[in-house]
Amino acid sequence: MDDHENARVRAIRSGAQTSATTIIGVDAVPKRLAVAKAMGADHMIDFTAGDVVEQIIELTDGRGVDVAIEALGTQGTFENALRVLRPGGTLSSLGVYSTDLRIPLNAFAAGLGDNKIVTTLCPGGKERMRRLMAVVESGRVDLKPLVTHRFKLDEIEAAYELFGHQRDGVLKVAITP
Repeated sequence: MDDHENARVRAIRSGAQTSATTIIGVDAVPKRLAVAKAMGADHMIDFTAGDVVEQIIELTDGRGVDVAIEALGTQGTFENALRVLRPGGTLSSLGVYSTDLRIPLNAFAAGLGDNKIVTTLCPGGKERMRRLMAVVESGRVDLKPLVTHRFKLDEIEAAYELFGHQRDGVLKVAITP
C-alpha cells in the first residue's frame, strides 16, 4: 500500500542479492528495522536516536557509502543521502516529493565530489510489476514477513485506515477478494 515502504524493503532486498558488502537500513519503527535485518541489512539505524549522517559515516570508517537509496521523498532524507555518499558515489532517489527539491551545494560537495543522482520513480507500470512478480515467483525473495495484516476487499477502508495511521504494528496489508 505504501510505495515508500515498498521501495525501502526492495532496496534492502536488492542490496542483499547483489554485490553490496554492507547494507544499512534506516527507520524509526522497531518492527521495520527487524524486518530489514531479517531481509539482509547488516546495520540498522533508528533515525530518532541520533544524527543518521554521523552514524553512517562512522559505520563506513569515514569513507561514506557507494550507493544511498532515498525512498521517503523528503528534503531532509534527500540531503542526508547526499551527505553520506563517498566521492564518486551514487544517490538513487526513489522518493515521491510533494514540494520542490533543492540540491544544497555543501551536501553535493559543490559539484566536485563526482557524485551521481539517479531519479527513477518506480519505472514502468505493467513491465515493472511483471519483473517484480517474476522475482517473487522464483523464490529468491520471501515477502511473507512483510504482511502483518489481511483484509477482505469489502474491508478496504479499514485496511487503509489502519495502514494510514500505522497502528497495531502494521507493515504491509494484504487485500483479498
